[in-house]
Amino acid sequence: MSDSYTSVGILRKPHGLSGAFSFMLTRELKSLKKYPTHFFLEVKGTFIPYFISKVDFKDIFSGYMSFEDVSKVEDAKALVNSELYLDEKTVSTFFKKAADEYDFLIGYTAYDKETELGLVTGILSHPAQILAEINVNGNEVLIPIVDDLVIEIDKRKKKIVFDVPEGLV
Repeated sequence: MSDSYTSVGILRKPHGLSGAFSFMLTRELKSLKKYPTHFFLEVKGTFIPYFISKVDFKDIFSGYMSFEDVSKVEDAKALVNSELYLDEKTVSTFFKKAADEYDFLIGYTAYDKETELGLVTGILSHPAQILAEINVNGNEVLIPIVDDLVIEIDKRKKKIVFDVPEGLV
């Protein structure tokens, strides 16, 4: 199969008698108002799309979900502990980036516009954001990897350019 799928969560036990599930996401949604219309479940080695008919979020990572073609608790039980998969384009549309997607930046030289700051020594994941750990003159400085602060990432030159707010470095 040419499509590549990424696991973003798991179906838990059935909820109620109508075929709904509790679910847990392993990736953080960008918004509770916008979410995928479907997930792929792997059934006997084949990825099958299941279209969502209803979602009730408890928080950004969990809640209850119903699929269009699953209306009985018996059908739901057969899918318990199934992983929820999406293609990469859908993942990047609805989910925040995971910290390990930025690991390639370790070893890059960080700049504040034109000024060299130092080497990126680590990538840290915090609930609100992903941070680049940078060694600036022997001191550890954390700079959020967010669109507002990152001007450029040059993979060829192994450098990341920030527009660092005054006082952060």
